[in-house]
Order: sequence, then structure tokens, then C-alpha cells
Amino acid sequence: MPAGTALWVTAYAVVHAWWAVRGAPPFAEPGESFFPGGWLPVVPALLSAAVVLLIRSGTERDRSTGVRWALAALGWLSGVSMVLYSFMFPLSLLMILGGLFGMDLDAMDWVTLLAQGSGALGGALTIAIANAEQRRARGACHGCGRVHGRSPEGRDAPAPSWALFAGYLAVAACLARFVAEIAHGFVSSKAPEIPWSFMITFIVLMLLAGTLLPLALVHHWGRIWPGWVLPLAGRKVPRWLVAGPGLFVGAGLTTYFGIGGMTAWATGNNVDGAAWFLAIVLPAYTLWGLGLMVAASSYVSQTKPECALSRTGTPGPVPRPQP
Repeated sequence: MPAGTALWVTAYAVVHAWWAVRGAPPFAEPGESFFPGGWLPVVPALLSAAVVLLIRSGTERDRSTGVRWALAALGWLSGVSMVLYSFMFPLSLLMILGGLFGMDLDAMDWVTLLAQGSGALGGALTIAIANAEQRRARGACHGCGRVHGRSPEGRDAPAPSWALFAGYLAVAACLARFVAEIAHGFVSSKAPEIPWSFMITFIVLMLLAGTLLPLALVHHWGRIWPGWVLPLAGRKVPRWLVAGPGLFVGAGLTTYFGIGGMTAWATGNNVDGAAWFLAIVLPAYTLWGLGLMVAASSYVSQTKPECALSRTGTPGPVPRPQP
């Protein structure tokens, strides 16, 4: 994966460097990114490529803990920067979903979608590789990535207290957002253009993403099918069935509302809603997204396969290199 990721983000950097020199293609409103284009996306992409190759070259070497932590931090920095630059990608996907309900897709620019998706994927892959390097820096087990004795060892273990807090924070933020919406009234300048079938489906999915999803991330029934799900009772819930939406929705809410929405509001750009309404809804969306991402990270760790090295008594942790 590191070699392919380096190739991907390098191609992304080359394309954006070409656009910076010769001019970018016309993107659909509001554009490829909320941030200015030009050379800005090239820098984190090239940093991602360099860090990923450095991590790959030292995977099997005895590197110091400090160097591994530094590479992991740079990988997180570059990967998150690429994701943030492409944070409009979930909204573009939502527009495609709207097309299934009769919305006009003429406004959906597929070049914009490809540009956003390429940056989001490159950033996500860089983060995954940085996270693997971080596990090596922590001296985690080379069989499962856990730090035995400190990490939950299986699906039956209770979720950590910080994950429970994050899950319930997401629920509270979701409810605050909808209470404010009810008090304010479901008003939007684009409401007449949106079919009711899409609006109802969207609201139901959002409610599920703010109630059922965060609770499933932090409770046992989200890891093992409960007894009332008769055909599947007692079986393991596919981990990415829950973790995937948690990470995707969490990242989308955090970036779109926490960065885009907050910035637009602070700079006086056109944002629908009264001041009191925005003061509740934008932070609520942000906390909702952050809660989902934190809870999902715990879920991913807890639903890893049982560690064979730990079960057989074979030492699992990677020996910590000397600083």
C-alpha cells in the first residue's frame, strides 16, 4: 500500500501543479475546495509522498522511537491536510444520492467529484500509513496492533470511557441540532428545488447517523448482533458496516461544518439562518462529527480479530527501539 499511495498522491500533486501553471478546469460551484487552489494542494500531497516512502523504507529497520513518531506526525499532518482540502467530497456524493430522487444532476461536475475524491482518498491512505507507523512507535503488537494490557482485547470487552463519552456527545449534538431546526423552522433558499422524497430520506438517515450509529459504535450490540435480530443473533457485526459510516459521516460533518461552515459564518458569507440558530447548529454539527470519529476509532480497535500471538502466549509487542 505505501508504494501505491506514494504514486497516487504524487500524481495528484503533478495534476494540481499543472493546473497551478496552466489554469484549473472550470469546477462546479462552490468549486473543488473551500480553500484557494493554485499551489496550496500540491504542498501536502508532495509531503505525503515523501513521508509515505520514508515510512516504507524503514518498516523493517531498527529506527529510533523519536524518528518513528516524527514520521507518523508528518504523515498525519499531510494526510489530514489533503482531507481538509477535499472536504466538499461528501457533499458531492450527497448530490449524487439526490439524483436518485429526481434532483437535477446537471450541476454535478464529475471533474470536480474526481478531483475531490482523489484528494480525500490520498489523504485517507496517508493517514492509514501514518497510523501504522504510530503503532510501531508505540511498541504495539506486530500481530494485531494492540498494546496488550492497555487496549480492549475483543468485542466482548466494554468500550473505554472516552469512547462512551464521544458516542453520547454525538447523540446530544445531533438532538441539539434538530431541536434548533424545529425551533427555527425548516427554511432554506434551496428548499423548493429539493424533492420531498429526498428530504424525508435525508432526515431519516441523519437521525440514524446521530442516534443509532454512535450508540452502535460504543455498545456491545453494535459489535455482536443482539438476540432480537433472530437470523444473526450472537454473530459478529461486520466491523466496517458500522465503522465505515462512522468515520465517513464524522469526517464529513467535521470538515464541512466545523471548517467550511464556521469559516463562512465568521467571514460573513451567505449562510442561511438567524445568528442564534447558526451559533447552535454549526458547533453541534462539529461536535457530532468529532464524536463519531472518536467513537469509530475505538470501535475499529475493539473489533480487530483476536490476537493469535496473545492467545498462544508468544510475545507480541515489537521491541521498542532505543531513542
